[in-house]
Amino acid sequence: MKEDYNSIGAAETEDQKNEFQLSDMISWTLCHKKFFAISIVICVALGLIYAQRAQRIYQRSASVMLRSDNKGQAQISELAAFADLGIGSTGIDVYNELQAFQSPLLMQDVVNQLRLNVTYKSKNWIGYVTDWYDKTPICVEYKNLPDHVGEQPLNSVTFVAKKEGQSQLTVKDFKINGIKSDAPAQTVKLGQPFKTPVGTVVLKATKEYGKNFEQAVIVGYERPELTAKSCQARLTAELADKLATVINFSYTDASEKRAEDVLNTLLDAYNEEWIRYTNKSTDNTAKFIDERLMSIERELGNVDSDIERFKSSNRLLDMNAETAQVTQESSKYSEQAFLANNQLAVARFIREYLVDNTRQYDLLPSNSGVGSQAIEEQIAEYNKKLLERQRLVANSSDSNPLVSDINNQLRMMRSTILRSVDNHISALKIQADRLSAQENAIENRISAGPGKAKELLTIERQQKIKEELYLYLLQKREENELQASIVVNNTRLLKPATGDSVPVSPKKGIILAAAFILGLAIPYGYMFASNMLNTKVRSRKDLEGMEVPVLGDVPLADGAKKLSLMSRLLKKENESETPHIVVEDHNRNVINEAYRVVRTNLDFMIGANKSEAIMATSLYPGSGKTFTSVNLATAMALKNKKVIVVDLDIRKGTFSKIVNSPSTGVCAYLNGQVSLDDIILPSKTTKLLFDSIPTGHLAPNPAELLLSDRLQAMIDELKQRYDYVFVDCPPITMVTDASLIAPHVDRTIFIARAGLIDRRTLPEIDEIYKENRYKNMCLLLNGSDESGTYTRYGYGYGYGYGYGYGNDTKKQ
Repeated sequence: MKEDYNSIGAAETEDQKNEFQLSDMISWTLCHKKFFAISIVICVALGLIYAQRAQRIYQRSASVMLRSDNKGQAQISELAAFADLGIGSTGIDVYNELQAFQSPLLMQDVVNQLRLNVTYKSKNWIGYVTDWYDKTPICVEYKNLPDHVGEQPLNSVTFVAKKEGQSQLTVKDFKINGIKSDAPAQTVKLGQPFKTPVGTVVLKATKEYGKNFEQAVIVGYERPELTAKSCQARLTAELADKLATVINFSYTDASEKRAEDVLNTLLDAYNEEWIRYTNKSTDNTAKFIDERLMSIERELGNVDSDIERFKSSNRLLDMNAETAQVTQESSKYSEQAFLANNQLAVARFIREYLVDNTRQYDLLPSNSGVGSQAIEEQIAEYNKKLLERQRLVANSSDSNPLVSDINNQLRMMRSTILRSVDNHISALKIQADRLSAQENAIENRISAGPGKAKELLTIERQQKIKEELYLYLLQKREENELQASIVVNNTRLLKPATGDSVPVSPKKGIILAAAFILGLAIPYGYMFASNMLNTKVRSRKDLEGMEVPVLGDVPLADGAKKLSLMSRLLKKENESETPHIVVEDHNRNVINEAYRVVRTNLDFMIGANKSEAIMATSLYPGSGKTFTSVNLATAMALKNKKVIVVDLDIRKGTFSKIVNSPSTGVCAYLNGQVSLDDIILPSKTTKLLFDSIPTGHLAPNPAELLLSDRLQAMIDELKQRYDYVFVDCPPITMVTDASLIAPHVDRTIFIARAGLIDRRTLPEIDEIYKENRYKNMCLLLNGSDESGTYTRYGYGYGYGYGYGYGNDTKKQ
């Protein structure tokens, strides 16, 4: 039952060790207030410096609405009058126009128009950069700028221009592609060319020359392609709504004026590009109509010549009277035949247009009276895809995979249209033949009439067909020229480029808040890092779960210091230091109360009316064995007990330094040179509250002396005379002395120095306890730092009111 209870308690203790409570963090924070204050002040100061040095970034926004049809697609409105031909009615997806606004070629056009690839900046003493843009005091003109410098392409050039007089400047610090050039500084005059590592340069004064030239100006040049890429990254374009054709633009820049100019110029460049595309479609339509007019004009002239020759050869003046009756009867079939032949002529013309490879990427005429709705829809879809290809080629090249994919689609669509036209021609031929047969039947009724009237009627019918087609194309040409003269933009400006004068970056409030949080995070990061990396025992909390009984823990004495890093590494204390007694009568400070608690716990372990020899040892030097021995002995003597301290650390004799290291001591007694009474120093002599036995002269053979039978006799005799016999011993890991002394004592106090002993060695101490190497072993934690560590139970020792009265050092 006891084992189960211990295992449960150990498990709970382990969970408590792994748990980190908010109270621990608060305690650590209160103990390191100065650390937090310094960290926050430094971080906030750095944040302020950064906020002052950071480039101010401004944002400008604009909105435009695309002209669209009822289906929510942008339309080529300049050609809307040609809807009956199917030309220009192709809808353009708004999302495609959104991509067109973000085209690199369009942005590069903006860069070239505004000369954005040439910058003028100044930097003040704290590093704040001013971008002059339109307020620059000078402007630069590069002549014969090379494309390459050596084997590297010329990407950027910067130099510093400083005013030296009314019309003189000093030019220096040339950098090419970010690498400083060895070109020397030179003095130049305004308006006069001078030689540089990148060719001839001319500096000219602007209207701001006498105003903004107190600081040196950093003149920069960058390839337009790189500047356009940078501008593109700062431009955002998005639809105001999924169902709307309104596009919202925003642009960020260090110059408010430049941001406005970029947006306005971008919209103008887009409209110019749009007009070029729409005019191209109009030009192709005009070219197509002109070609057909010339062909029909030739055919119509041939028909007129045939009629003239026929009438001349047959001496005919007017056949109307002769053929009036026949014409009236056949008018119905003639009209149908006219329509069928007209459609057949248009269909054959479209077929000739399709098989002509020289017109592979020309727009096809649609809704031209071919008489097939399916063919007209196919032609309209083909024209839509062809316009998409032309715009994609304009923004990239023929080798673009998207262009190749569209080319394949166009070839397939052209082949499908050709098959449809062939089928339609066949159907029209059948229809025309049927109407011709019906006309022949009527003509047979008038076969008695002259065959000349029949032949003339056929020629006049051809003439009428050609005249109707010719007049139709003339009308379309006039409409096309009219529409070309009234070209309008594809966009309507809803909101010009505007914005606040307050920069969007840097945000001072956010920077200072982040700096403040960082100032808090650094100490806490240090706390957690040191907590994870520090494997030393720091407080009694680290001893929880050990099997060896814990006698108590003693904090650092007033004026004592933590172990230095070198002390921890070497695991030894400063030999020049002499242990001092801190326990005093009527003193109620922390360390005095701690020793009173240890005294009470030790009496409880020993029992009443029993004298014992108690040895103090440790794993490593510097753990405070002597300090613990003398102060615990003083605490026992304060309750009117007879106490003696024996210094058996005969290799070092640290305790003996307290009594001025007399020459006669325990070494002489173990050698048999003196008696026990000769080596005992009474408290009256040493002015201590207890008697003492020093080491005397340090022996060359300490191990052999400790094997002497006189050691047991001395301890037995001292136990008869005193209530408590404290034996100061060497560490157990350094020499064998402690193991030789252990059989002669009744109890062992194992000293563990906080900050010195590693937590990983605690199982080793437990193993020593379980193997019973030392009699009645108990553990005492020495030097716990209540101000530098945090523990689950605070800094109290659990003995009630002990610290409630402060550190009262007055004696009653």
